[in-house]
Amino acid sequence: MKRAQKTLLALSIVGMLPTAAMAGNAETKGGLKITSDDGNFSGSLGGRIHFDTYLFDTDIEDPTSTTDFRRARITLKGNIYDWRYVLEQDFAAGDTHAGFRDVFLAHEFLNGEVRIGQFKPFRSMSEMTSSNEITFLERPFSSSTGLFDGHQFQQGIGWTGVLDCFTLGMMAFNLRDAGTPRNEGVGASGRLAWHPINTDYKTLHIGTSVSYENANQDSTDILAEADYAGRRGPSQLMALTPGDLGGDVSTVGLELAGSYGPLYLQAEYAIGDFEGNYYLSEFDYEDWFGAPAPFSCDPDFGCFIGNQTVHTWYVQGSWMLTGEHKTYNVKRGAFNSAKHTGNGLWGGSWELTARYDTMENRDYDFLEASSTTIGLNYYANSNIRFMVNFIFGDDDFTGDETNQLGLRAQVRW
Repeated sequence: MKRAQKTLLALSIVGMLPTAAMAGNAETKGGLKITSDDGNFSGSLGGRIHFDTYLFDTDIEDPTSTTDFRRARITLKGNIYDWRYVLEQDFAAGDTHAGFRDVFLAHEFLNGEVRIGQFKPFRSMSEMTSSNEITFLERPFSSSTGLFDGHQFQQGIGWTGVLDCFTLGMMAFNLRDAGTPRNEGVGASGRLAWHPINTDYKTLHIGTSVSYENANQDSTDILAEADYAGRRGPSQLMALTPGDLGGDVSTVGLELAGSYGPLYLQAEYAIGDFEGNYYLSEFDYEDWFGAPAPFSCDPDFGCFIGNQTVHTWYVQGSWMLTGEHKTYNVKRGAFNSAKHTGNGLWGGSWELTARYDTMENRDYDFLEASSTTIGLNYYANSNIRFMVNFIFGDDDFTGDETNQLGLRAQVRW
């Protein structure tokens, strides 16, 4: 970046800091950071751009092949005295409120920190992995891509920290983020990750998580939905608890992951119980689920939807063809991308990837969808990555087998 551009960005951040910090120092090594002379105020500017292309091999469904800014984020974070703050806006999400991601205050407590504001509930290893570090274009169904659809970020209070070889996170939250209506729904989640082995060459991770959500006045619907042919492709509704009925949803998940040199493997199994006890007309059932009900419906009341149990699991892995090793992020309890060495073709690092992912509703016959993904990642350097995913979708309920070729150009700073 040219010196004039760095200076302009530095002045922009300084303008956000209190007057007492105006005499601060600017650092540009590895990013942009402003710190006041007394050390009481600081701010750093980061961001990410993920630009995607989706090409579909259509079947019963006919999605539109297109391009999309999956993420376009600016992140401002720093410290005010002994408090930490994060303000992240995703311009690809629509209006300002819908674009809020991590927006919180934090303070050190025990061997971790207390957070107040909006952030991710602590559940699912794949959810705790940064979008800059995920192995594929999208997370598996055990995350907000499926089981926690539409509930990736929540507003509330939580604590996360590292105790010896354990990573622990807990949160109590409202069932909304900044872009959804005010409501009286509440929830809580917790996650415990254990890394008994974690060296420069090998890591073993074992984890578990639990989550509970209770809808109340003005809550949005709580649902599980599988995007079996990738983002922007067809999706299969798996379970639904209407927000206006005050139902609840509870989930539990197990995690197992590890790395050994250039090899990496990760798997999760999660079960979600969705409260039902409502009726849908036969027309609404087919409209929502994509196919006629596989059971008899009452001619007067319609199709009865009782409690629903959703099971989802995946197994994924990768091989760094150029020999690098995926490191383990102890604070997140999840893996980072492999550290770039530049030993491969075109001076980059290469990663071969594969995943099988499935989700099913155990209470309704054939309500199941799965996807198989084969991919290749190219790391031009530590900040720029290119990704190719071949996704083979399979919806047992509707019979659709749409496939997708997904491409991503990614930069972060």
